Amino acid sequence: MKLYARRIEVVNSINHHSINPDYLSEFVLSENITAVHSIAQALEDVTLAILAIPTQLVPSWLDANKLKIHPDLLICNTAKGLYLQDNCLLSEAVTRILNREQPYAILSGPSFAKEMMLNYPTAVVVASKYLYHAVKVQKLLSTLEFRCYTSQDVIGVQLGGALKNPLAIGAGMIEGSHVGVNTMAAYLTRSSMELQELCKAMGGEIHTISGLAGVGDLILTAFGTLSRNRALGIRLSQGEKLEDILQTMTVEGVPTAKVAVEFAKRCGLDMPIFSAVAQILNGQLTVEDAHIHLMGKPLHCSIINGQHASSRAVVLTTQSSSSTSRVQPSDSIAQVLED
Repeated sequence: MKLYARRIEVVNSINHHSINPDYLSEFVLSENITAVHSIAQALEDVTLAILAIPTQLVPSWLDANKLKIHPDLLICNTAKGLYLQDNCLLSEAVTRILNREQPYAILSGPSFAKEMMLNYPTAVVVASKYLYHAVKVQKLLSTLEFRCYTSQDVIGVQLGGALKNPLAIGAGMIEGSHVGVNTMAAYLTRSSMELQELCKAMGGEIHTISGLAGVGDLILTAFGTLSRNRALGIRLSQGEKLEDILQTMTVEGVPTAKVAVEFAKRCGLDMPIFSAVAQILNGQLTVEDAHIHLMGKPLHCSIINGQHASSRAVVLTTQSSSSTSRVQPSDSIAQVLED
């Protein structure tokens, strides 16, 4: 196995001491890893290339190095997120940059790197347009500690991996606000339903969001102590300013929140939770007011004809008239029941 590193000191450290001085330096790397300082050398005589670089840098890196990549080489991308420059799926940007039918797969799912280094059992999803590409990655990477499932839902796997980030920020806000487990359970359930609806509208599969690439990754990012999205939400709920927090860490969920709302708008969907998170991040809504904003929305049924009603233009009224019933913060329970 070959590992490309830009800095020669990192290459030397890995080859001489089996230590990456920049990332997870407390762990000793496998002896079968050889670090190289040349991209051409890294890509020579390999059957699989794994891209593990920041999401927003993937298209430019591929553009700079596509002549070094054999057209038949299978690329597996581990970067989660949307390409913000064009407000599109990362796979769409990759296709435009390479301008050819490159074998391509996406690996996503609940997988903190540190826990993987500790050999904690981890399960992920590998998605590709052609199933045999996903199966190839699955067979090359799966171990007793790291299990890969395959999928052809490239859209759903990407959306789950990207859009769970702003939802995890919201979960962090709830945790930091100390409003209890009831609130968190309701939030995560409705969040996953919004994610399913948006995924379906954009051509993905609902069952993908119900699995590792969707709800699985959302649970990890919403509750994991290593999650930067969760940490940002907690700090926002405690009164810190967004710009101050972002000076200390990069949080993918912040720019992704805006894109999620844009996707929902394109599809004609009402996404209350995605919208609320985005409004908090851009200063249009406070964490405190989000409670009233979401809980005071018009009442409707959770499921209509077997489909989620969270983002449908369908509202069931609790009144005999055609007007909808909106719960006001000052309403008593008796008043609502009388309506």
